[in-house]
Amino acid sequence: MEQKELHLRLKKLRKDCKLTQEQMAKYLGVDQTLITKLENGTRAMSVTMMDQLCSLFGCTEAYLLGQSDAYIPLNFAFRANSIQGEDLQSIAAVNKIAMNIRYMNEKLKEE
Repeated sequence: MEQKELHLRLKKLRKDCKLTQEQMAKYLGVDQTLITKLENGTRAMSVTMMDQLCSLFGCTEAYLLGQSDAYIPLNFAFRANSIQGEDLQSIAAVNKIAMNIRYMNEKLKEE
């Protein structure tokens, strides 16, 4: 997948989760302009940022990088007027646990 497509996938994931660039920036601890640059393809993301985004969106690095189209979203219902960076950190932690459980279940089925 081309870099441009990677950044389009990132933007789509953010919009599908109904997050603003500002909310995502607070979660990552960066300036909102960096999110704009990531989504425009004018800035590369760090490995740490890639891991944080995969946890937030409940996807694999292979999916985000375009090496795989396998993606089963982990959806949450929110009952808050606004989502804070701390909320997104909690969601990412739960998603990471859910993805690990999903992975372990797949491995058990293979045996």
